[in-house]
Amino acid sequence: MAATRRLAERIASSRYEEIPEAAREVAKQAILDFIGVTLAGADEPLARILRAEAADEGSAEVAQIFGTRERASPQRSALINGAAGHAHDYDDVHTAMSGHPTVPVAPAVLALAEQLGRSGQATIAAFATGVDVECILGRYAGPTHYAAGWHNTGTLGSFGAAAAAANLLQLDAQTTGQALGIAGTQAAGLKCQFGTMCKPLHAGHAAATGLSAASLARRGFTSCEDILETPQGFMATQSTGASEERFEQALETPAFTQDICFKYHAACYLTHSAIEATLELCQRNAFAPDDIEAVEVRVDKGHFGVCNIAQPSTGLEAKFSLRLTTAMALNGIDTSSIAIFDDALAHDPALTALRDKVHVVAHAEHNPDTIVTIHTRDGSQHSAAVNVAIPMRDLDAQWDKLENKFHTLAAPVLGSQGAATVAQMCRTLETQDNLQDFCKGLSCAQRDSSQ
Repeated sequence: MAATRRLAERIASSRYEEIPEAAREVAKQAILDFIGVTLAGADEPLARILRAEAADEGSAEVAQIFGTRERASPQRSALINGAAGHAHDYDDVHTAMSGHPTVPVAPAVLALAEQLGRSGQATIAAFATGVDVECILGRYAGPTHYAAGWHNTGTLGSFGAAAAAANLLQLDAQTTGQALGIAGTQAAGLKCQFGTMCKPLHAGHAAATGLSAASLARRGFTSCEDILETPQGFMATQSTGASEERFEQALETPAFTQDICFKYHAACYLTHSAIEATLELCQRNAFAPDDIEAVEVRVDKGHFGVCNIAQPSTGLEAKFSLRLTTAMALNGIDTSSIAIFDDALAHDPALTALRDKVHVVAHAEHNPDTIVTIHTRDGSQHSAAVNVAIPMRDLDAQWDKLENKFHTLAAPVLGSQGAATVAQMCRTLETQDNLQDFCKGLSCAQRDSSQ
């Protein structure tokens, strides 16, 4: 059976009871984390622009735009919440898809669940299904898709959102296959946009595209039925290394959601290992900035096309600079703070002087570890190797870390009690009979599109 059809069958048959317990638990954690980063990003300039655009166009006010008092159509809500959720680049990642799995899928699922009054269990199942599809296609496409310049969060995320929406709409396999085709022909996102407003737009566009694709398919809109494997289809045009063998192996994997990795620094995930290694060295040795002669950051060569902006000039660009984020860690600047990444940071004289001591080099062969070596003026060297792309298995400890992060992001918008209520509802999401009140509880009366 063709790849598209087989994937559609998996999507259509996915049910809450059959999803592994760890995957269901991490799904709830991912939704909590998504809500937190979206609330924090809801008042960013790019989110305000998108809300103003939606207000000018007008649409059915049935789905909550998080962190505001506004509502919109499910597609518009998914677009805006998805973009806001990626605005600070603080959302989760997954190595199987080489991208951000939650931010294209969760906004589509939550908007549709609110519109239809779906249960928490149905929402969890749809979300996990969407993440699975992103990861299966990430394995299918292989690294050449991302290496060519495609942003997997936008491209594979479109399929993931379509799969999640199709599952929530309870579409059959035939109609789900049509939804995948509709999403695939619109899947987009270019890595050259990293450091601009368009990178978070990729996530929102993927969420809206996937939701629209499933809705259109439900109404009878047609597409080619073999979008993944056909000549001139998605894999043929967007990957030079697509592998049916990897697809088969991924399709047989029960779940991928439990392998989501969460972010605790508000910058590109590929900078996190360097930040952690630098912090470890500073804790062990208590360096003063003046003690440092030079710093070498040795990374896999794939980092160079993602987060090696040598001299960032804006706060957004700073998030994609190994040199600057390493300098921030050396200088004791809190990289978990979303507020710190502004344009002034990129031009701070003391920080840029430290940044210019940092040199980024590539491993001779593929190596997932980032190795930071600090050379001090007294001639000594200090090294540490870190790889943050290893999922946590202690899910209780992960809940604690994520709730701390969530309260920091959500309390300024919802208030401490409101944030605590949302966190508890996420912990018990499977007990919720109807997601409408849950989503409405994510509003904030102080913000509207005119601000």
